Amino acid sequence: MEQPFHALVLSGGIALGAYEGGAYAALVAGGRAPRWIAAVSAGAINAALIAGNPPERRLERLHGFWQAAVREPAPLAPLWFGAPLAGPWREAEAMAAALQSHLFGSPGVFRPRMGLPGAGAADVPALYDLQPLRAQLEALVDFDRLNSGEIRLSVGTTDILSGERVVFDTARGDRIGPDHLLASSALLPLFPPVQIGERLLGDGGLSANLPIDLILDDLPAQDVLCFAVELFARCGSRPHTLAAGAARAGDIAFGNQTRRLLEGREREHRLRRLIAELPDPVREAPELAPLLAEGRAARTTILCLSYRAALDEAGLGKAFDFSAQTLASRWNAGEQDMRLALEQVGALQQQPGLVFHEIARPAEQR
Repeated sequence: MEQPFHALVLSGGIALGAYEGGAYAALVAGGRAPRWIAAVSAGAINAALIAGNPPERRLERLHGFWQAAVREPAPLAPLWFGAPLAGPWREAEAMAAALQSHLFGSPGVFRPRMGLPGAGAADVPALYDLQPLRAQLEALVDFDRLNSGEIRLSVGTTDILSGERVVFDTARGDRIGPDHLLASSALLPLFPPVQIGERLLGDGGLSANLPIDLILDDLPAQDVLCFAVELFARCGSRPHTLAAGAARAGDIAFGNQTRRLLEGREREHRLRRLIAELPDPVREAPELAPLLAEGRAARTTILCLSYRAALDEAGLGKAFDFSAQTLASRWNAGEQDMRLALEQVGALQQQPGLVFHEIARPAEQR
């Protein structure tokens, strides 16, 4: 049987993006390297590190980027012998790490702005600038390779003035550079927007944090297997603090955004399959030609895995926890979840149209 076309969709989530690095590591280990990546924000940075390097260097570059982003919680954390593995002390360390990042930034990603010149529109107020991220991208990404078409790359941004989504796509002749990636990551008011041409562009997650519709709007004629990596899980645990409640609200808002989009697309693809199966006598009617052009008999399977933060993470501040232990834990979680997704590929029912599967590890394995 012919291999399906493999696509990968990566969402935004600042420090949660380490989960996507682990997911990609397991994906390529399973022989499912993507030919097209659609991404925003932190996902766009991971996507650039993949598409902008030869296959044998991609994991090295991803590891290097996330290691350079580490901001340890000392001296704000209590003193202990070694990092706590779990429980209240672990939560205290995670919160201290998030606070330290808020105060001092992340070495390889952002720094407090304080009037310093850096990436972004100088006249737009923001807490941090992304100059460290620009330096990392210029050092770790070969932009000629990224734009070569070896891997199709689609990066989402948002026009800050009109609210319109603006997508840059290497398959459509756009040349993606550091500015496009910084713009996709520029979440106001944390980071300043980036001027590209006549547009002032900000974080792509403001339009769609998991831009899976970019894949679904331009599917190839063959069967497609798409892995979607969501950094905010729709399903979660009962919150017991105000911070946990606020974090849960953010997860639900982003996770439901993705689920509602896919529910609509499932209905659309059922109709497209029915159109493709119309009998020949009907298909011969010339007035139906525009309708028949929308038919699609090929299969599209989407496996969606979501990052489920541990109960002892930093709650509302989890996206700013750049501690080494947390980033390593997220990377490992991404690997485990993607391995589970790959195990389920062979067991999936091959149905025409669009089929969506959510991948979730049992609670005792998280």
